[in-house]
Amino acid sequence: MSDISFTQDGSIISIEIDCSAHSPIYEVSDLLKAHADSTFYKTYVKKEVLLDLIDSVNELVMEIKNGVNNPTKFTREFAEIIDAIVTIKVSADKMSAKAQIEMPWGGKIASVDAIKKACQKKRVSFGLKRSKVEALLENSFDAHPGEIFESVIALGKEPKHGKNASFKPLVELFSDKIRKPTEMADGKVDLKDLGDIETVKPGEKIYQKMPLTAGIDGRNVLGDTLKANPGKDVRMEVSSGTIIDPDDETILLAKKEGLARLIDNRMEVDDVYTLTELTPKQGHVKFNGTVIILGDVSPEMKIIASGDVLISGFVESSSIRCRGELTVLSGASGKSLDEEVDGRKNTCLLESGNRVNVAFANHVDIVAKRDVFIHKQISHCNVTAASIVVGKGRVPRGKIIGGHYNISKYIEVGHLGAPSDTVTHISMNRTYDVFKQKEDSFWQQIEESQEKLDLLQSNLPSLVGGEQKSAAKAEMIQLENKINKTINYRKTLSQRRRDYMENVIIKVNHTLYGGLYFDFGSKGITNTVRKGPSTVRLEDFQLVIEAK
Repeated sequence: MSDISFTQDGSIISIEIDCSAHSPIYEVSDLLKAHADSTFYKTYVKKEVLLDLIDSVNELVMEIKNGVNNPTKFTREFAEIIDAIVTIKVSADKMSAKAQIEMPWGGKIASVDAIKKACQKKRVSFGLKRSKVEALLENSFDAHPGEIFESVIALGKEPKHGKNASFKPLVELFSDKIRKPTEMADGKVDLKDLGDIETVKPGEKIYQKMPLTAGIDGRNVLGDTLKANPGKDVRMEVSSGTIIDPDDETILLAKKEGLARLIDNRMEVDDVYTLTELTPKQGHVKFNGTVIILGDVSPEMKIIASGDVLISGFVESSSIRCRGELTVLSGASGKSLDEEVDGRKNTCLLESGNRVNVAFANHVDIVAKRDVFIHKQISHCNVTAASIVVGKGRVPRGKIIGGHYNISKYIEVGHLGAPSDTVTHISMNRTYDVFKQKEDSFWQQIEESQEKLDLLQSNLPSLVGGEQKSAAKAEMIQLENKINKTINYRKTLSQRRRDYMENVIIKVNHTLYGGLYFDFGSKGITNTVRKGPSTVRLEDFQLVIEAK
């Protein structure tokens, strides 16, 4: 409309309307259209003044039409020029900062310098990425006035915590060699051919300590230093068969000839006792070191060893116990006992303070502090271990058929159960039971302390003399503190138990059969129908069987 124009005074844009007897009654849309068609179309219209403005100008027009007033120019502030607004937002953990740009209303656009100044006001001084700032500005070039863009432009640096001191063997361990059988010319492997059994010699370097690292400090976007935690040191332990190198305290030397064996972070050099077979002719074996049987172990024979035990042949209805790793390359078999004796259900026992490795097992009691690895199949066995894996390779496809299993962490198998729905009991509560015992112990302590506290409270009115009452009150305060602490200990332990059980799992890679009974914590479930690849685990405090 030719009777409407706009003028600028600094950042303020005023509207000028030539009012006469010929002027129309104006609508808000008339003013907004005139503004949109002007050179000031990008400026910010003060919408809060529009209603008052339109009333005022129309009142003036009516006065002129009625001869009350003369034609005149109506002038009022209408819009303003606003530069781009840059806001910096620092995350709660101070490890990142975002820049928010509100596009200008006819004013100056945002720039790298404007963002830098905004960062300075917010004390953002570390991790500012110029490339991210430029990318944000580039995205905003074609934006409309008032449009808002934001992006992370600064990142802190997390501290890199130091590594704990560690150890590495300097010789090939016999337990590792067992898991890497000799490959023949046709590409097949002979599980019984372990090659030469190499022993270490006195003075030979067998173990090395890798020192801890201090770590590297980090910084948040405000430039504050985030201290790195240094690694923890670990002492090099010596045994009767080892000695620290006098020229290098990070090296462990063999003190005698024997078989090197790793136990947690300690290296032992065991004496080695080797037999071609174990029969009543040789008698039972009790040996302080590693025992190697190159052939079979006859029924009713016993082996007790402080080190590893390797049996290349077959074990039948015998008792094998060791503190180290126990390996039976040809399998083990026994018979069910008529009555359970000291927890034993079968005539064959394999018990290890470390791992148990066996080709197959049938009616065998297996006890391992750590893991059990079965090469092919395990049937009607009684197993207690941290975990059990049945089958070879990346995706084990071995079989578990019948028996009882008390496991801490996980089971992985190809086939669980049998087509005939053989009864198989699996409890994943070996560690859960330990948690519960400790929690029950804490609860007993709480109840005992509460009984004492209740007794003191009931006897307090009958006490005479200030000293007796003061002593009773002091004891009551101590009991209350003890109760509160014990309650907190129990709560923490309960949460740890729940967190632990969330990671307990059974993986079945091929077929899950019926006849299976599962216990996870206080939850139990029975599987009665055949399923394909499945997992059994706790989800939202419920025990579920899911298809993989």
